[in-house]
Amino acid sequence: MSPEINYQEAFTLAIKLSEQIDYQSLTHDFLYSLEKFSFVSHAAAYEIYGERRQRTGQASCASEQLIRRFPLDLTDEEPNEAFDLLEEINTVIGFKPSKPNAAGLFTQILASIRDVSGPDRVVLIQGEFDNDALELISSVIALYRNQVALHDNKERDLLTKLPNRQTFDARILQVCEHFRLRPLVDRVLDKSSWIAMADIDHFKQVNDTYGHQCGDEVLLVFSRLLEKYFRYNDFLFRFGGEEFVIILNLVAEADALATFERFRKAIADYQFETVGKITVSIGVAHIYASSVPTILLDRADKALYYGKTNGRNQLNLYENLYEEC
Repeated sequence: MSPEINYQEAFTLAIKLSEQIDYQSLTHDFLYSLEKFSFVSHAAAYEIYGERRQRTGQASCASEQLIRRFPLDLTDEEPNEAFDLLEEINTVIGFKPSKPNAAGLFTQILASIRDVSGPDRVVLIQGEFDNDALELISSVIALYRNQVALHDNKERDLLTKLPNRQTFDARILQVCEHFRLRPLVDRVLDKSSWIAMADIDHFKQVNDTYGHQCGDEVLLVFSRLLEKYFRYNDFLFRFGGEEFVIILNLVAEADALATFERFRKAIADYQFETVGKITVSIGVAHIYASSVPTILLDRADKALYYGKTNGRNQLNLYENLYEEC
């Protein structure tokens, strides 16, 4: 089965991918374009964090593995397909087609996207491919890999590799749009989303006492713990310095506060190499469909500031401190 695409179509596809303004739109268009090929039946992309199969939040080590399927969404369904493929995903390097079937056609391709600023990624493509189709898919993936690297350099924090403030702006609008289409009845009981600002307490003292290299190590470990204690459908960001932002999705208020409190306690209990114990203050605000990012950030920041000025190492919810919404 030969690929039915001419050079003009190939150039058009390349131009379209190069026009995408961020990683989300790039990957969305990339997968959509793949599935337009007659020989492709299914295409998916995954982000891979950590080193082991366990789901985030369930192991005692921060190096557990987390598989997250693109596009990032607000569903609470686990990506079972990725877990079924996990062993194969972990071993794939470069471009790996399956063994040919009885007709001499390949039915699956796994392609790794590594050595980029963000997490390792794997693209899964299923269908029926001959050698010409493999060559075409390989070229398209090479183009996608180059574009991913460009977007990662722009959209991710260089130290922790977490998404940065620019990426946050797009994700918070996505969350607000979700709830605009699905209005909440009860803020406390309904599953909704929550924004938190987490700030490492007395971080300047860490840099002043131990040096910036040790300070960077604390930030790296802190970011790995974030990835451990939050789920594949939650969004994590580094805003700069010792400040991080978390969007916790689809949980009721009590569960949201319990999750943030568990993370706060985990940081307080963790023994950081060289610097020992540190703590974190967390300010949380409820995400409303009608809110704008600046208002949500301001509310979370006010709750954080309250904790910073009232003893640190604590969690505070904006709605409990300042108003009932």
